[in-house]
Amino acid sequence: MNRDTVTSDIIGLNLRQLGATDIKVFPSKMHIANFDLGDGLIVSYVFNITRKDKYFLQRMRPYAMVKGKYADQKEIIEFIKDDIARFKKSSKLNDVKMYINLNEKINGIYERMEHIFLHHNVDSELIGRLTNEVEKMAVEIEDIHKQSEIIDMNKK
Repeated sequence: MNRDTVTSDIIGLNLRQLGATDIKVFPSKMHIANFDLGDGLIVSYVFNITRKDKYFLQRMRPYAMVKGKYADQKEIIEFIKDDIARFKKSSKLNDVKMYINLNEKINGIYERMEHIFLHHNVDSELIGRLTNEVEKMAVEIEDIHKQSEIIDMNKK
C-alpha cells in the first residue's frame, strides 16, 4: 500500500471526526520554480497539476500571493513569463527592497489581526478604530495608484 494514500486516508478520517462535511482529494504533481533575477531578488512559484489537468498557481517569493486557477499549462507559463518580466522591469525603476519590506509588514499585520480575531475578545470600539485606519490606508493606496505612472512593458 502506498504510504501517501495511507497518510491521506488518516488525515481524511481525522477531518471527518472534526466535522468536515466534504473532503475532495486530487492526486497532483507539485512544481516549484525559482528565478534568480540578480541583486538578491529571487522569485519563486509553486503550482499543482492534477490528473484531470487542473492547475493552481501561487507566487511564494519574494512574498506569498495566491494567483489562482488556470485552464492549461500555456496560461501558467504565460503568467510566469509576464510576472518575471514585470519584476525585472519594476526592480530597475523602484526600490524593490523597500517594497518587499512593506509587503512583509502588511503580511505581518494580517497574521496579527487573524491571531487577535481567533484568540481575543476585542471590543467593537477598538475594531471600529482599526477599521477607520485601514480605510485611510486604502484611500492612500488608491491615491498612490492614481498618481503613479504605469510601467510600459514595451519601452526599453
